[in-house]
Amino acid sequence: MAQIIEDVMAAAPVYRDLTPHEIADLVLGVELRRFRSGDTMMLQGAESDGAYVITSGAVTIAERLPGGGETVIAELGPGDLVGEMALLMRGGRRTATARAKGDVEALFIDRRYFAAGLHLLRPASLKVLRRLSLTIAERLRAVRRHIRGLVDGAHVSDLFRPPPVGDEHPPSDFDVRAFMAILPSLREFDANEIDGLFAAARVDSVRGGSPLREQGEAADGCRLVIRGAMLLGQRHGERLHQLDILGPGRFVGAASMLDRAQADCAVIAVEDATLLAFDARRFIDLWNGQDRLALRLLETITTDLVISLDTESNHLARLAAQARMRALAGGE
Repeated sequence: MAQIIEDVMAAAPVYRDLTPHEIADLVLGVELRRFRSGDTMMLQGAESDGAYVITSGAVTIAERLPGGGETVIAELGPGDLVGEMALLMRGGRRTATARAKGDVEALFIDRRYFAAGLHLLRPASLKVLRRLSLTIAERLRAVRRHIRGLVDGAHVSDLFRPPPVGDEHPPSDFDVRAFMAILPSLREFDANEIDGLFAAARVDSVRGGSPLREQGEAADGCRLVIRGAMLLGQRHGERLHQLDILGPGRFVGAASMLDRAQADCAVIAVEDATLLAFDARRFIDLWNGQDRLALRLLETITTDLVISLDTESNHLARLAAQARMRALAGGE
């Protein structure tokens, strides 16, 4: 059975960066499971104990509705991940229900074994986590494309806001290295790891109202917000549609660095901000590292991407609901 699982793993996109030896190293935490049509693979609200990689068949993803019942939000097929948040977030609950649509075969990745492999800094586990991070970054880019399409087709003025305007008062100096230790996103870092992160970057100051990056620009690095806030927005001619506000402890530009694509939104300082800036080469070196600092950075940025995906997916859902209401009103 182990050899069968190894063969199936080798064909799955999430394991495509692994050598045969590395795949063999992960077999212990992977099971091959089969489901019949209608079987529940995971239930919304249940404890998240692992993730599935679909190897054959189709799976529907459904969410409960506030008034009862549920709605199907996606259909996934071979190569797709189901419930991957269980591998990225500790102690979570399933956010949706997955059911087999016809016969389904899937690899189940046990969270306990996956977490243990990361703790031991196994190269195979680190590679899988990088692949999961890239998957989240790709989904975030897809959500932003959908948002742009809805906003472009809405022709509603209240979807836009003016760009931020800075404060006239210059920011005061402070000890950036000392402040990093109290950021929630860095709470798992020990003093040496924070020192390593600080040494790999430079401290940048950005005045409120200033663009940090424009839509369509090539990724030139990744930044960690230390103080202040950055607005993420999509340019629509002279207008700006707000996607999110990133405060202290949030990363800016990580998704573009991971998939090496042009920026899909503008980043503008809401107020005077202090940032820790990593150039592209240094960021990729840290990202591909094999030490404890690399693991901490991987986990932190992946969590940050999940937060962004959740925030912007909820924003997309609101825009879609508003579009349906406008369509119904127009039909009356």
